[in-house]
Amino acid sequence: MARFSFSLATLTLLLLCNSTFAQVGKGSGLWKWTPLAPHHSAIVEVHSGEGSGTGVVISVDKDKKIANGHEGYVLTAWHVVQDDVDIAKPKIKVKYRNHKRGAKNCRVVEYDEHKDVALLWVWVPEDIDAVPVAEKPIKSGDKLEFAGLGGGSKLDCCIRHFSAVASSPSSLEKIFADVPLLPGDSGGPVFNENHEVVGIISGGWFWWNSGLMDKDGGHSIRTTWPARASNLGPLKTLMAELEQPEQTQTGKF
Repeated sequence: MARFSFSLATLTLLLLCNSTFAQVGKGSGLWKWTPLAPHHSAIVEVHSGEGSGTGVVISVDKDKKIANGHEGYVLTAWHVVQDDVDIAKPKIKVKYRNHKRGAKNCRVVEYDEHKDVALLWVWVPEDIDAVPVAEKPIKSGDKLEFAGLGGGSKLDCCIRHFSAVASSPSSLEKIFADVPLLPGDSGGPVFNENHEVVGIISGGWFWWNSGLMDKDGGHSIRTTWPARASNLGPLKTLMAELEQPEQTQTGKF
């Protein structure tokens, strides 16, 4: 117990003193911004009712053209879209890095509440490519990249992305990493070293007031730690269910 208390106190001190651990807005100075890579173009902003989070395009069907784009699928966290699950007129909207939006008929087609993952049917603009889902799950010690839109990040310039290492007790179902997350990171992808999606961010175990302020300096931002995400198991299950003919859902824009 003493060891855990020391670790938590140490991490909190680092968050307060080291600006590279968190960011709030492009001009805040609280984050060291790094160039976006090609695989980051698949990251999207997901709005559902009054909430918002992150998602990632994992499939684009070039044979199913819709307007100036194609039918596709986005992975996100279940709790980001839970208010729009199993309702006749969902309010889900997806925003892409090129500023285009998919707002009509975006909906949840598969989800797992307990694993906190959801698969959305969406319209994908022509110039947005999907990133592949990994074939093999990660294990403790593997190098990862977490990416999300927490703390006022912007799709076109400053996505929050950072390196991490999978820690114990990571398993086929869950990924854990000794890094903090911010509100808005939920639903963001976890990439392996090959830039393949291996997980979807859920949140963390503990919340606390980290001392970080929003870009206007008026509101404190709570931080959650350690990072928790689904591993490949739940993602593969959702995709397998979608591949069943009777489960597949499509729509028109």
